[in-house]
Amino acid sequence: MKILMICQHYWPEHFQITEVCEELVRRGHDVTALVGVPNYPTGVVPDEYLGGKNRLQERNGVRIVRVEEVPRKNGIAGLARNYFSYMAAAKRKARELPGDFDIVFAYQITPVLMAAPMRDAKLRSGCPAFLYCADIWPDAVMAMLPKKLSFLMPAVKAASTHIYRDADFVATNSSAYVECFEKVHGFDPVDLKYVPQYAEDTYLSMNLDPSPSTKTRFMVMGNIGRLQDMPSVLEAVNRIKHRDDFELHIVGTGSVIGDCERYVGDNGLEGKVIFHGRHPFEEMPDFYRMADACVLTLNVPRAPWISSTLPSRLQGYMAAGKPILAAISGSAAEVIRDSGCGQAAPAGDSEGLAALMEDFIDNRAAYSGCGEAGRAYFRANFTKDRYMDEIESLLIATASRTER
Repeated sequence: MKILMICQHYWPEHFQITEVCEELVRRGHDVTALVGVPNYPTGVVPDEYLGGKNRLQERNGVRIVRVEEVPRKNGIAGLARNYFSYMAAAKRKARELPGDFDIVFAYQITPVLMAAPMRDAKLRSGCPAFLYCADIWPDAVMAMLPKKLSFLMPAVKAASTHIYRDADFVATNSSAYVECFEKVHGFDPVDLKYVPQYAEDTYLSMNLDPSPSTKTRFMVMGNIGRLQDMPSVLEAVNRIKHRDDFELHIVGTGSVIGDCERYVGDNGLEGKVIFHGRHPFEEMPDFYRMADACVLTLNVPRAPWISSTLPSRLQGYMAAGKPILAAISGSAAEVIRDSGCGQAAPAGDSEGLAALMEDFIDNRAAYSGCGEAGRAYFRANFTKDRYMDEIESLLIATASRTER
């Protein structure tokens, strides 16, 4: 097939879509990527892309067509200029490209605006469009938008539905998002499928058994932001701080790390909670070997569909073979239950999470099979080959459609 892939982000930015396009080429497909100028996440454009350079490239068989965009800046206005500039430039370019594509493949993370050129490309080529949604709108905005700007949400919802409805078929990385597409955006279930993203499988072949310790060591790894509901984790620790047989280790940083540090100081949790900061990927095995269990939380009351998604760190914990204790709902809770990789309290339930942590400390043997159960589920559901087989099959099936 001749595939036109549309996404604002691509190599040398670190997004999974680069590997997806290159694997489609390896499988015999012709892929053109309509993308922006790299500047994520800093807003700094590399020297080799300044002054209009490298707007047409080829890498590992993928033709890369880059359009101009205003580099990212912090704040709503700075991000909006970035988002709208890519959308406008990519829409123009989509009308100029050859009209001989078999399928338009929109890979949508935030913002949904990056998928808007899908319509122009469809009209140019007369072919169907397949959309992979990895970040559902309008909930993604609702989760981050200050309450004082909530009046914008009806317009964001209308724009999101308008863009999504241009797709002939949608796959998404959360079973909860499938329900959102039905109830919020008016999709027919036959045009939807849950296809979880693949995850790094390097840990599957590693021996990451915990090193000996007199204390049970819980681990949180990754971005420490608002969506990760760190208050529930720290409140759970505070509820059992009378015990001297456990530690919580936090590996990573993010927008709320300062709040976490203040909470620890205000509640006398020094020694119970240890902050390690951000470390490169190659050092993660050392931290996993330190962990007896990993802790997972996600809770965004203002954005229920986001709260129901499958966070990527769950897959990382499973590949590492670690028991998982969670305060989470939706798809992630279903995966934890179905796989047998741990236990989950409802999202936001710090008391329930504290009870799970105490149960793990006191009854470690009951969790002895969780790690391998998680790895088995990962192999069956989260490998790159499994993901690519499904995406390729859906692209071929969608390309064969003549009308929605």
